[in-house]
Amino acid sequence: MAYRIAISGKGGVGKSTLAALTVRYLARELRKPVLAVDADPNATLGAMLGVEADASVADIREETLEKKDAIPSGMSKDQFVEYKIQQCIVEEKGFDLLTMGRPEGPGCYCFVNSLLRRYLERAAEDYPYVVIDNEAGMEHLSRRTDGAVDLLLIVTEPTVVGADTARRIADLARKLRIRIARKAIVLNRVPTGGVSEAVRERLGATGLALAGEIPLDPAVADYSASGRSLLDLPETSQMYTMVREIIARETGRAAPTPKP
Repeated sequence: MAYRIAISGKGGVGKSTLAALTVRYLARELRKPVLAVDADPNATLGAMLGVEADASVADIREETLEKKDAIPSGMSKDQFVEYKIQQCIVEEKGFDLLTMGRPEGPGCYCFVNSLLRRYLERAAEDYPYVVIDNEAGMEHLSRRTDGAVDLLLIVTEPTVVGADTARRIADLARKLRIRIARKAIVLNRVPTGGVSEAVRERLGATGLALAGEIPLDPAVADYSASGRSLLDLPETSQMYTMVREIIARETGRAAPTPKP
């Protein structure tokens, strides 16, 4: 059974960065295969991992609906969707990437969504870990996933507005038709002066635990500005150090200590 980590937050708070570094920790330090799912329509997870996806699940959905003649003779729609999903997955050392793509347009997607959900669930069982980078609304998470999420991390910046957004995302998560075993908040880009009492009060009102406080990290900003893969980020990076601690603690899965 795959251990599923879902990461959510409004745009610009660093959730895709956290997702990429989580993939790095699981794949490189725990040495476990990871399915990285980019479920944010903005689709930046691949770039942060140094991977380019040529196709998305959204492309499959549209092709299946709009180009019915695209399904080869003798192949059922179920088989076609499974085949196309397998083609969408970009295989890398230690992890694979699946990009969801843009949300649905007008039209009936019920049948195709049912097929996609079934095959995404099946594909996820081939990996010990699944890391899902969601948008704030978590539409893909609610529509595409029937199974449980083991850990939901809500990423926000240490501001009053950020704390209020985290509360709204937490409220939405409680309404999703999926089981979420654990939910926690991650504060990103925490300044040297720390977090104000007003922010802490609002975070406390969410009823969720604070998984960690990640400081501003110039190295991450430099890598993002230059388009370099976060897989190459130095292990001494402040953000990566904190991500390692957060994921190890929240999942109970720490990397083995290297032998002297």
